[in-house]
Formats: sequence, C-alpha cells, structure tokens
Amino acid sequence: FGRIKAGWQDYLPARYREGVTGFLDEFEKTMGLYFRGQIIVCLIVGVLMSTGFVLIGLPLALALGMLIGILNIAPYLGVAGVIPVLLLAGLDSLEAGESVWLGIGLAVAVMAVVQVIQDAVLVPKIQGESLGLSPWLILLSLSIWGKLLGFLGLLIALPMTCLCLSYYRRLLARKAAELPPDPLAETD
Repeated sequence: FGRIKAGWQDYLPARYREGVTGFLDEFEKTMGLYFRGQIIVCLIVGVLMSTGFVLIGLPLALALGMLIGILNIAPYLGVAGVIPVLLLAGLDSLEAGESVWLGIGLAVAVMAVVQVIQDAVLVPKIQGESLGLSPWLILLSLSIWGKLLGFLGLLIALPMTCLCLSYYRRLLARKAAELPPDPLAETD
C-alpha cells in the first residue's frame, strides 16, 4: 500500500498525469480549507449558543450549546439539537412556575439569533475568506446544490463549488495556452 500511495501517479497515462494530480492536489487543499473554516464556525456557534442559553437560564446550557455547535460540522444538522433544547426549556419553565411558552420562546429566540449570525456573518466571512468565495456566491451555491441534491447538496455545496471553479479555471488556462499569439499585440 505504501508503494501505491507514494507512486500512484505512475499508474496514470502520461498525458493525463499532470492534470489529474494538479486537480487532486487542489481538491485536497480546498477540502482542508473548508473543514478548517467549518470547525471555526462550529466552535463560534457553540460558544454563542452556550452564552445565549446561560443568559436565559436554561439548564445544561453549556453542554447543549456546544452539542449544537458540534452538530453544525455538517451544515444545518444543528437543527437536531432543537428537540432537547425545547424540552428542557419547557420543563425548566414548568419547574419554575412560569409559562411554558415563555421558556420555549426564549430558547427559540436564542437559536434564531445565533442562526442568523451564523448564516449572515460567520459562514460568508470565515468560509468565504478561506475558500476565496464571495458571500453572494456562497448563498447561490447553497441554493443551487440544495435544490439539486437536497440535504446532501447543502453538505457538499461549498467544496463542490470550489472544485467546479477550479476545473473552470484550468479549462480557461488550457484554452488560453492553445490560442495562437495575437499578431496585432506584437507591433512596436
């Protein structure tokens, strides 16, 4: 396995070797940048959720906030943390003799505010800068890939968009290399 891993490029036809290895190197770099940015976003979301839950007095606030943050490693999977948060908020309100709807409403408000911060600020800023994508392109890619492949499309939207852009840039560079030089540009 070590020999194959070290020299797998030798198994490719010579005319495709450079293109395939360059593309795969760029893929590896893009995925590393994507996951590094995603982990930073998840940690910030976990801290924001925990802080909000502590402020409203939710039991297990730190654990629930960090759980939602960790679940966000896969985009929009943090929604799975809504059920335990709502149950705890309702039970805590009942125990305190307050309205159940007040406790649930405060918990929903914290999650909504953090979700807006995540989608409007954190993802475009952190992921956009690390991957070299503008905020409008991030939103467009999430919309298109989500529409095409549903939840799976949301998971792979940003890495696949970067790979498509990389392939497009390589295609343009190859076409530009094939064009003959412009005779008018060489006049003195």
